[in-house]
Amino acid sequence: MAAAMTGGPAADVTGSVGNHTPQDMDATGGGCFDDTAKPVDYGAEGGMALNVHGGGAHTGVVPPGFEGIDSHVLDAAPRARLSPEERLQREVARRRQQDLERRARIFDAKVRTIGIDKETLDRQVAEKAARKKEEAERARIEDRQFLGVNRTLHVQEKERSQARFEAEKAAKEFSMNYLNFQSRDVFDLNDPKAITKAPPTRLHDTDERLGPASLQRFNGEDLHKGERDRQQKMQIASTLEQQVFEKKMIHKMHEGEDDLYRAQAQDVIEARNEMEAQETGLRNAIMSQYQADLLAAIEGRAAAQSAEQEANQRENQRELDFHGSDPFLQENRPHIMPNGKALPGQYKGSTRDERIEVFGQQLEQCAENSMKKMQEGMDDKNHHNQTESTRKTLVMMEREKQRMRRAMAMEVANHNRAMLQKQKDSLAEAGPDGHKNKIHPDFFEQFGVGTR
Repeated sequence: MAAAMTGGPAADVTGSVGNHTPQDMDATGGGCFDDTAKPVDYGAEGGMALNVHGGGAHTGVVPPGFEGIDSHVLDAAPRARLSPEERLQREVARRRQQDLERRARIFDAKVRTIGIDKETLDRQVAEKAARKKEEAERARIEDRQFLGVNRTLHVQEKERSQARFEAEKAAKEFSMNYLNFQSRDVFDLNDPKAITKAPPTRLHDTDERLGPASLQRFNGEDLHKGERDRQQKMQIASTLEQQVFEKKMIHKMHEGEDDLYRAQAQDVIEARNEMEAQETGLRNAIMSQYQADLLAAIEGRAAAQSAEQEANQRENQRELDFHGSDPFLQENRPHIMPNGKALPGQYKGSTRDERIEVFGQQLEQCAENSMKKMQEGMDDKNHHNQTESTRKTLVMMEREKQRMRRAMAMEVANHNRAMLQKQKDSLAEAGPDGHKNKIHPDFFEQFGVGTR
């Protein structure tokens, strides 16, 4: 696979060194994969150079004869077959790059203190923020789509309800207009108001429906209804005119009584206003006297309080003067007896020996406090060391877990490739009819020669 296809030049097996761990090199047989691959190289004869790890990905240009091949086949990159010198050179370059990165992390005080790669954390934070932003944008788009679909469904449902309402209304109107009980051809037989709707037997003297046998006169018949109605209308109009005339005459008769009532009402209002003014003046005089009494009472209470405060101040000053001259409080009485001893009732201090003893106790307390602080510092240091050891152990376990996970993934991938190759070999060995349920002759040989 390292040679060129279709007569092209030999494959380029040299490539840049990627950032890989020793575990990756052990899992790949000593080689080193690179995340960046070299582009496809087409020779002068139209051939294609194979990509190798350390080369580049497919650039999108399809060589002649490879138009129907999938892109992942064109982008395939076999592992580089390196010589021992090239492997050693790559390993030296990888270790130098690893030392440079490790030195940068060690010299960084923040990374050295925290123990975690800050760039990785920043990259993870940026990826998480981008992922959240993308999810929010996707959710916003989905919400807008849902709202659009919801509005469309609401409009369709409204139109459907309106169409149903119009159809039901038209059906009901048609039923009420053309399918009702009155529209039937036999309704006249069942009409309860048939007699009321029927025309009278005789409309006038010259009614053609009446023959000679109908010459009769019925009681209660009003042949002069039109004339009688005209006379009644004239009588009503005359009565109304008479009533209007009477109302006008009554209004003229009582026209001066309204002025007299208004004058009497005005006199009553003026008398009431005068009484209210007198009551207001009397009330103001009473309130003025009450206010003067209140002010006098307030001034009396203020004078009494001022006199009481002055008396209290005089008493306080007299007590202060007594305290200032009292020998017991001022301690100006001689408290040393002629023999040099202090009076027991006047003693208020300690001796020199007692003070020296207290000083010694204070020194012991200082020494105990110093030892206590030293012990607490040692405990804090031990706790910090234990915490740091635990953190390093957890980091080592996490790295070992990741290495085992990568090794397991590579083992599963190798197993899957082996199973796929085995399946392909089995299909090739079975031939084109291998998928059919064809009975092999060995099946019959196990039962004997004569069995078929």
